[in-house]
Amino acid sequence: MTVFSRIIVNSRDRRALYVFSSLERLHAVIARATNSENQSGQGRTLWRLDNASHSTLQRLYIVSPSVPDYSVFEEELGVNAEDDCSSCEYEPFLSRLECGQEWAFRITVNPTHSPVSETPGVRGHRKPIIRRDEQEEWLFRKFQKIGCHMTINRLEQPEVAIRGAQEVSFRKRGTTVTLTRVTFEGILSIDDPDTLRKALAEGIGSAKAYGCGLLTLAPLQARVIDKL
Repeated sequence: MTVFSRIIVNSRDRRALYVFSSLERLHAVIARATNSENQSGQGRTLWRLDNASHSTLQRLYIVSPSVPDYSVFEEELGVNAEDDCSSCEYEPFLSRLECGQEWAFRITVNPTHSPVSETPGVRGHRKPIIRRDEQEEWLFRKFQKIGCHMTINRLEQPEVAIRGAQEVSFRKRGTTVTLTRVTFEGILSIDDPDTLRKALAEGIGSAKAYGCGLLTLAPLQARVIDKL
């Protein structure tokens, strides 16, 4: 089973402020709530934290093999489980995806590339993609691989926009980890529903444990940033 969850968090709560100040800390809270450290072979846990426009509320989206333990979020983020936490089985939605459908999408990713190594057979060290046009090209290629493509507008440009980009650093096991996180939203058209379903459940790109790779879809008539 795959479960889609939404947790609404008041970003002014002192507990949420503390957790959100570190990606490693937030990762640990989600791992504890979803028991993801002990779910080998049972599916990947994905998550993404979205800021709501003109509001102190933030939305934490999670895709996991089972319903998270809401009590962890109550304790660590100060939410009310009854009012702020909701989950549903993901498969009924995934089963409705069909070739040719168009959906509004949102995703936060860690665009990287691996330069050719001087040593044959050894992959080069992964490096971040910084330029905006190259980040969009990276997403374009990823979408082709997961069974969809961005629609083209009247100016013959892909219907996609970057809504946020930041370099984030945090401490992990005594070392500093730095990630380039980019949030895209736009419109996609489905070419291969089965491949897209797999990507929606398993994520796209790297740094999935740190809030990257979760692709969400919304009907076009509901294309409001806070609903994606």
